[in-house]
Amino acid sequence: MRIIHISDTHILGNLRTNLFGINPIQSLKKALKSINKNYKDADFIVIAGDLVDVASPEAYEIFHSAVKKSNIPVYPILGNHDNREMFQKFYPELFNEGFVQYDFVLDNRAFVFLDTLDETKESGILCDVRLAWLNSKLQEHKERDTYLFMHHHPVACGLHRFDVDADFKTSKEFWGLLSGYNNVKHITFGHIHRDMFAVKDNISMHSSKSTTFQVALKMSENSEYLTNQEKPVYMVMDIYKDTLRLHEHDYLDEKKYYECENRWKNRE
Repeated sequence: MRIIHISDTHILGNLRTNLFGINPIQSLKKALKSINKNYKDADFIVIAGDLVDVASPEAYEIFHSAVKKSNIPVYPILGNHDNREMFQKFYPELFNEGFVQYDFVLDNRAFVFLDTLDETKESGILCDVRLAWLNSKLQEHKERDTYLFMHHHPVACGLHRFDVDADFKTSKEFWGLLSGYNNVKHITFGHIHRDMFAVKDNISMHSSKSTTFQVALKMSENSEYLTNQEKPVYMVMDIYKDTLRLHEHDYLDEKKYYECENRWKNRE
């Protein structure tokens, strides 16, 4: 099984406007073109929140127009830059109990998509309603390997501003709920605009860089919130019976390939 993970697209309401030197919609279109060309066998694409940069009907229209052209199914979730009411116009089928939370089963594996948006803060949250919904899904899928998708990082990431101002405020409740089950195999998240890999309570997890700007790896407590010129990527997630494999795909320079087989032969 193959899943493609895109994160933090930050689409703007103007097609020609750049964000830190990157045009968000052009970058997303290039990512989708690359995915549909190189990974035709992918089962689905998840876009892990911050779909738009400043929520507006125009930004969601631009986002929706781009992703609906993908030959591979695309499943979005919400981040702290998003707005549920505006999003609902384009994806009403993804709402359950008032939140963008949904699930499906594929090859006897369960995929559960969470809504960690707190529309008044940068930080994430799972309220009692959302936690109860998650509990019901974990119970429903208790005999299946289950994979979770969310925007906010469920463990500390080491980037001071994200861990203090923009963290996942209900992480204790979330991990307490997960401790009652043994079917959760992996968590995919976004938000931090960096690749990160971690394991907690025998559950692996990862994030991806953004298709727009990246956050500089500054890990001291006094670090500023800085962006840098690291390139946009998406993640290729392969799931096997006893293995989960992740690759980062840098898609902007795909024409720059160099033949190397003869070089190795000439060394013999």
